[in-house]
Amino acid sequence: MERDGNGWVECDLGHRHWGLHGAAGLLIHTVDADGTLRVLLQHRADWCHHGGTWGLPGGARDSHESVEEAALREAVEETALDGTKVRLRHTFVDDHGGWSYTTVYGDALTALPTVPNEESAALEWVATDRVNNLPLHPGFGHTWAQVQLVPITVVVDAANVLGATPNGWWKGRAGATEQLGQQLAELHARTLHTPTPDDSAVTGVVTEVHVVVEGAARSAQLPGVLHEVRAPESGDDALVASSGELSKRGRLVVVTSDRELRDRVTAATEGGAAVRGARWLLDVLDQAPHSAPETGLC
Repeated sequence: MERDGNGWVECDLGHRHWGLHGAAGLLIHTVDADGTLRVLLQHRADWCHHGGTWGLPGGARDSHESVEEAALREAVEETALDGTKVRLRHTFVDDHGGWSYTTVYGDALTALPTVPNEESAALEWVATDRVNNLPLHPGFGHTWAQVQLVPITVVVDAANVLGATPNGWWKGRAGATEQLGQQLAELHARTLHTPTPDDSAVTGVVTEVHVVVEGAARSAQLPGVLHEVRAPESGDDALVASSGELSKRGRLVVVTSDRELRDRVTAATEGGAAVRGARWLLDVLDQAPHSAPETGLC
């Protein structure tokens, strides 16, 4: 039934929450041309519960809805954004016992236009490094440390990845590299569970994709959203050099299945890069939205 989730409930910890069936919010982000990572936040109207604070667009989930459906519906109602341009990914559940709030991650290729409704004093695409400077809604402030997104740079050994795909790439290196480039462009501004050097994982957003090409593949025309590294001679040397420089800037994932090259990258980045094989990347590119939820206790 429509709006059968509206109402107050007390969780097992004695906190009062809105949403008889729990609540959900949309953590939607985009990446500027300069690599700045932004999330869409709502400045709650003064008359709302915790008015004057900043948080995610969202609200109570109806009994017939999935958390993804609820988060997207509430976000569209409160911001008038075009929901068809949001790619929903995975979820994070803040479980209070008897009530939970689910953060649904969404990707947007650009900062979508928004129009605030009566529940919003303002809507803003906020740079992630500014979020903690705002007066945050208590619930959002509680989970932000767990759900916040970190910028990720991905470096791809194009020749090695092509070698892992039996698609006749050797018949036309440039053409095959261009096809790979179209796939890699889909990584830009994408939410990703990225590996870390110690094999744990963090949730982040791909802000840059660097593609190393060599030999005949240097003539390939790649999408403008990608950073091209056209190796004048050895592609391996170019990959190692690029990885060493990029590792100084933050989270880095390097993709190659060459064992010797993996060791060189690890040495060049002083262990600061997570190195994964071509199959890992191909699996990521094949992943559909709505992966399994993570869970966090309040």
